[in-house]
Amino acid sequence: MSAHPASLRTRLTWLIIAVMIVVLIPLGWISYRRELREMNELLDGRLAQAGRTLGTLIAHGQIPMRDADLPDVAQSGDARHHGVVVSVHPHNYEPEVGFQAYDPHGELIAATSNLADLPTPTSDERGFRDIQHEGRRWRTFTLQNRANLVIRIGERSDNRQDIARGLVIEHTLPLLIGLPLLALLVSLAVKRGLRPVSLLTELLDKRTPGSRTPMPAEVAPCEIKPLIVALNQQLERLEDALDREHRFATDVAHELRTPLAATMIHLESAMIADDPAEVEFTVRHAQQSMARLGRRIEQILAMARLEAGAASQQRTPLDLARIATEVIEELAPLIVEKDIAVSLNHDDQPLHVLGHEVALTAMFRNLIENALRYTEAEGQVDVAIRREAGQAVIDICDNGPGIPTDRRQAVFQRFHREVESATRGYGLGLSIVQRAIELHDASIELLESPLGRGLLVRIRMAAQAH
Repeated sequence: MSAHPASLRTRLTWLIIAVMIVVLIPLGWISYRRELREMNELLDGRLAQAGRTLGTLIAHGQIPMRDADLPDVAQSGDARHHGVVVSVHPHNYEPEVGFQAYDPHGELIAATSNLADLPTPTSDERGFRDIQHEGRRWRTFTLQNRANLVIRIGERSDNRQDIARGLVIEHTLPLLIGLPLLALLVSLAVKRGLRPVSLLTELLDKRTPGSRTPMPAEVAPCEIKPLIVALNQQLERLEDALDREHRFATDVAHELRTPLAATMIHLESAMIADDPAEVEFTVRHAQQSMARLGRRIEQILAMARLEAGAASQQRTPLDLARIATEVIEELAPLIVEKDIAVSLNHDDQPLHVLGHEVALTAMFRNLIENALRYTEAEGQVDVAIRREAGQAVIDICDNGPGIPTDRRQAVFQRFHREVESATRGYGLGLSIVQRAIELHDASIELLESPLGRGLLVRIRMAAQAH
């Protein structure tokens, strides 16, 4: 099994600590090497200055010369002469130093006890050198001054090693103490920095299903703002998809009611009919109603795909008169049942618009069907299609009860039904019409019917040029 991925906070914390380690350790090492080099240069300069000062003092007789026993040191058979020997007793906090002074003839004239037995330096040993003497390492500087005195001065390297150790501690201790503290502070800083993400999570947990309130992005950091904007868009699309599914279910129930009712009427007529010819006639009409039912289902599915944006269908030229004629023929059983006079008036020239046939068919069917349902028996429904100022104008009027002016805007809301109406199903038709209108960038008006009473529905949309 794979391990659970680390949290964003843990990853950021460790990444920042790793970056600090990668940066601070090399910087500390470079700083230590530089300070160590500068320290050695400073101590070498001090050693050289002390050697020159000592040579000057001896040349001017500032150091009294007296004979003293100098230990004989046999080296290559050479005999050592006598000179001044200075005893060295350094304190614990002082570096141990020593020197040798030779006259122009190479005779030792002065020395400290800790370096008195060193052999005479050759000409090749001038300058700085590191030597081993009595198990100790010494840093020496040899020079010949203007009085031709050869001075060799040295300092034990213990002092430099102590300083080097101090530099190591000085550069290491802050890292050892500071890195854990930095890790803690970084963890707290990352936690605080990721607080907007935690707040976003809390808001999402508290979000109720169906809510369309966008997540607040104005006060979010600029790095998180695109995430919140994309999340709001995704939530909006999700809510739209859920609404479409809900509308699809209700539209199915609404749109299939008329074909099913017509089929049931024909089947009931066939069951009570005695004449075989009449039975055959009603059954045939029932088959036609079932065929219309199948076509209606296909149209509903196509309308749902069109609204969801799943169809790649482009707008095509459509003849409005042809669509209206087909819808009236489809509603013929209802027209005959209520004995309503339906007329269709249009220009001799076909009037085309660019649109989606499924949506326009649903628009005509719902408007004409509503007019038929709300018009009393032996009433009148007129459909007129004409061109006016480059627009296609569709008028559907009836002499039914109409809709009061103050309630006309509300009828486009889903599930709205006029309280005075005894007819069932008035809650979805005009909302479907409204969606078709929006798809075609058209406009719709509810006006007074010219038939004396009832309602006039007027739709305007862009007409295709001749």
